[in-house]
Amino acid sequence: MRQIVRLLSACGLAASLTHAAHAGGTPEHALLVVDPLSADSLHVGNYYWHARSLAPNSVLYLDPDAASYPIWVATVQPGFLGELTQRSIRSHIDYVIVTPGNGFYVAAPGLLGDPCSPVTRISLTGAFSIAQISSEVLTGTLQSTTQNRFFPPSTAPLWFDSETAYLLGVPSANTSARRYFIGSMLGYSGTRGNTVPEILAMIDRSIAADGARPTGPFEFMNNAGDTARNVRQSNFSPVITTLGGLGFVASQINGTLPTGVSDCTGVMTGFASADIAGAAFTLAPGSFADHLTSYAATFDIASQTKMSEWIRKGASGTSGAVEEPCNYTAKFPHPRLHAFYAQGLSLGESFFRSHGGTPFQTLFIGDPLTRTFTHIPTVTVTDAPTQPVSASITLTPAASTTSPGATIATLELMIDGVVTQSLTAPGAFALDTTTLDDGWHDIRVLAYDSTNIRAVGRWMGGIDVSNAGRGAALLATPPAGDLTTVFSIDTTTAGADPDQVRIIHQGRVVASRQGAGAVEVHGRVLGSGPATIWAEATFPDGTTVRSAPTTLSISTNAPTITPPTPVAFGYTRAVRADTPFVLELPSTFADELSSATYQVITAPGGSTITGGAGAARVLTPAPGSCGYDELSFRVTTPSGASNDATITILYADPTPCTSDLNHDCIVDVLDFLAFLDAFGNCEGEPGPCGVGGVNADYNHDLLVDVLDFLDFLDAFGSGCD
Repeated sequence: MRQIVRLLSACGLAASLTHAAHAGGTPEHALLVVDPLSADSLHVGNYYWHARSLAPNSVLYLDPDAASYPIWVATVQPGFLGELTQRSIRSHIDYVIVTPGNGFYVAAPGLLGDPCSPVTRISLTGAFSIAQISSEVLTGTLQSTTQNRFFPPSTAPLWFDSETAYLLGVPSANTSARRYFIGSMLGYSGTRGNTVPEILAMIDRSIAADGARPTGPFEFMNNAGDTARNVRQSNFSPVITTLGGLGFVASQINGTLPTGVSDCTGVMTGFASADIAGAAFTLAPGSFADHLTSYAATFDIASQTKMSEWIRKGASGTSGAVEEPCNYTAKFPHPRLHAFYAQGLSLGESFFRSHGGTPFQTLFIGDPLTRTFTHIPTVTVTDAPTQPVSASITLTPAASTTSPGATIATLELMIDGVVTQSLTAPGAFALDTTTLDDGWHDIRVLAYDSTNIRAVGRWMGGIDVSNAGRGAALLATPPAGDLTTVFSIDTTTAGADPDQVRIIHQGRVVASRQGAGAVEVHGRVLGSGPATIWAEATFPDGTTVRSAPTTLSISTNAPTITPPTPVAFGYTRAVRADTPFVLELPSTFADELSSATYQVITAPGGSTITGGAGAARVLTPAPGSCGYDELSFRVTTPSGASNDATITILYADPTPCTSDLNHDCIVDVLDFLAFLDAFGNCEGEPGPCGVGGVNADYNHDLLVDVLDFLDFLDAFGSGCD
C-alpha cells in the first residue's frame, strides 16, 4: 500500500543506500539543536537555519542541558541518536551544532582520571562529540587525555565522517578505532558570553568567508613570559613551514597579540588575560583564534579573558576549557589546525582533527561549517522542472571544481533532507515521483570532489508532485510581526478533504487542526528572526501532502498585551518502534517562554518517557510495540492552563507488512474487509483512492483494477513474518 510505504519511508524504515562516507562542511551534514523554550536559542536557530539553508528535517527541538553527564547520556543522548535514525539521516550527519540559550557544560565528577586536577565537567559540545563512546566514559576508566583517534601524526587533511571509525587519523577497522561527531556551539549568550547580535554577525561573516581563500596571515604568538601557556610554541615552526609551502603568509611573533597586523586568518597564542578588544589588530572573516589558558570557557568564573572575546573581535571560531585543564597540549588545538584549515577542511573538521586528546573539557564556539579555504564545487541542474510533475522525471546535474587536479567523483540526490540516490559522476538521477506524496518536496543535489577533503557543493530546488490531484497551500497573515503577534495560518487543500492538518516550523509541529482551515500561532513560540513554516495535510486514505514553505519575519519586540489562555494541539506522529524518538508537545501562547510548564496527563502505554522537559519528551518504545498509542498533555502559563491535547503515536513495525492495512500488527479478516471496502469504492478509478485509511491502488500503478486485488490476495495469504 502506498501510504504504508510512505509512512515507513518517513520513519526511516524503507530500504536505504549502502553507506558511503559522506564528508565536507555542507549544511546538509549538520543537525541543529534548539531549545524550544529559550528565546535566544529559537532566534539564533531560526537565523542559522535560514542563513545556511539547512535541510527541512535538520533541527532537533530539545533542551540539551542535563544535571550531570550520566543523566545526559540517559535522557538527551537517546533522543539525539534516536531522531537521527527516525528521520533516516544518520548516514550523513557529521556536525551537531548547539544554539545559545543553554549551559556550556554538564557535570561529570569522578568519570575521567587526571593526575593534575580533578575532572568535574564535560563541555556541552564535547558531550555531543563523544556520544558514540559514552558507554566507555561511563565506566570511569578513561583519562582526560585519552587519544582522539581522528588526530593524525602529520598535517595531512582528511574528510570526517561520523560513521567512519578512525585510528591515528585514518579510517580503521582496528578495535581501538573510534567514531565521533563534531560538536559545536554557535555561541554562549549567558554571563561573559556573547550577545545574540554578536552571534548573528559571526554567522554572517562566516558564510561570507566560504570559498574566499585568502592568503593569510596566520600569526603564531611566542609569549615567552608565560611559559605555562606558551607550551604550543615548540610546534609552531613546522606548521609555519607547511603554510609557507602552501603559499600562505605565516609567522611567529613575540608577545601576546599580533599588534599592528590586519586581517589575521588565524591567531594562536597563550595568556591568562589580555585586552583582545582594544588591541590594534583585526581578524579576517572565517578566522580561528584561541589563547591557551585555564578559564577561557569557564563563564561562571570571572577570572581570565574569555573565549567569547575572540568572537567579539571578529573570529568565526574559538575554543577553551570549561574548567582547569592543566596545560596538557592534548587538551588544546594543535598548531596544525591552521594547516588543516588552509588546505580546505571545514573549521569544525580542522578543530577536531587538531585536538590530540578527546575533547572532553573543550568547548568549541563558532560556525563549524565555515569553509574559507575550500574549493567548493559548483552544481547546476538545468532540467529541473518548474511546473508540477508526475510519473518519472530525470535530473541531470552538471558539477565542476576549481581544485587543482581534482574532479567531481560522486553525486547524491536528497529529497526532503534524506539521501535517496548516489552515483558516480557524471550521471543523471531517474526519479519515480509516484513513490512520493503529492505536494511540495525539497530537492538537493550534492557533488563531492575526488580529493582527500571530499569538498562538496550543492544545488537546491523544489518540485511540486501531482500524481493524484492532491495539493495543499498555506497563507500566513500577517507576513511579519513580533513576539506577541498572532499569526493566522490558513491551509487549503485540493483533491480531497484532509483528516488532519499540521503546521510545521522548520521540522517540528507547532499547531494542528482537524480538516483544512486556519489556526493561530503566536510569534513567541516560533521565535524571532526568519521563521519558515509549511503545512502537512493527511487524508483518509493515509496519504500526506505538503505545501510549499513560507517565511515569516518576527522581530524581538514584545508589546505589552493581555495574554490569552494557552492552547495545546494534538496531532499524529508515526515512529519507528525500535529506537527512541523525540515527541513535541505543541502549544501557542504569548507569555514568556520560560514561564510555561508542560504536564503529561496520560503517558503512552507502549513507550517509556526517558527524557526531555518543557515542550518536548524523549520516548523509548517497549520491545514489540506496534499499532496506535496516545499521550495527552496540557501547558500552563501565568495566563492560565490550556486544554488537554492528545498526541496519537503510530508505532511502525521495523519489518513492514503491507497487508496489515489497519496497523494493528495482525493480518486478519479486518484487513481483508478493509481492502474489499476500499476496492469496491475505487475499482476503475485513478489512484490513489480509498476509504477508512486504506489505499486500494496496491501495486502503485495509479489505477485500481484486478491486478491490485490479486496482489493483495497474494500478500494477505503470505501474512507477515
